[in-house]
Amino acid sequence: MDERLVRSRIQAKELHLGKGVVIEEGASISGPNGLAERVVLGDYVYIGEHSKFRVPDLSIGDFTQIHNHTLANGYRSLSIGNNGWFGQNCILNATDRLEIGHNCGVGAYSQLWTHIAYGDVLQGCRWNSTKPMLIGHDVWFVGHCIVSPITAKNRAMALVGSVVTRDMEENHVYAGSPAKDITDKVGPQFGDVTVDARIEYFRAERERYLAAHPDVAPAAIGIAADGQRIIDGDSLFDVVRRTYSKNQSEAEVGFIRFLLPRAKFLPESRT
Repeated sequence: MDERLVRSRIQAKELHLGKGVVIEEGASISGPNGLAERVVLGDYVYIGEHSKFRVPDLSIGDFTQIHNHTLANGYRSLSIGNNGWFGQNCILNATDRLEIGHNCGVGAYSQLWTHIAYGDVLQGCRWNSTKPMLIGHDVWFVGHCIVSPITAKNRAMALVGSVVTRDMEENHVYAGSPAKDITDKVGPQFGDVTVDARIEYFRAERERYLAAHPDVAPAAIGIAADGQRIIDGDSLFDVVRRTYSKNQSEAEVGFIRFLLPRAKFLPESRT
């Protein structure tokens, strides 16, 4: 997408724009009342048509997809990590700070709220408050979820139609209205996977990708496990550390898109 067109749909005092960003027609980013103070969009971010962001400080990580008619508004910062996926018609409220980690999924028509406010406080209404919402990594709100300002620890999951009013524990599964912990009945979102099984799965996915893209050299994509090289490559994917040696080659970008959402990797730290 033409970078000039992308920039024309963003109103910000400070803008950091990654490679390959797409902002569809009718979508726009600004502050709640004019220019945003800061907008940071990572590489290959996608924002669907007629989505609106009205927050003072916005950060979205690499390969995150936000689909059509999403509304994000508020007066505090909104940050979303890498590899996020947001279905159509989501509401992301940042009246208070809203932090969403890496590899998170928010299904269509879900709503994340950081405040409750409407009643007349002068007349004694007791329901008027704001609170940050902190969402860890690999959290999944399956769809049509309504979430109060809670803390969701890594790998927590809420099934479709959940109304979440309490904090979510790591790798626990919740359902219902109000949502209750049902992990003892259905098991956690994530189970244990051996290193050998990870290598085998990744090797098969690599072969599928190379077979479908004969123009890509096998040496473009390598495999490692906790730093040990299994198959050398220009871009090395570590199935234990969940990292890759980012070089932004066409083969690497295509392979990451091929893997998502079945497998998610983060750029290895360069510090």
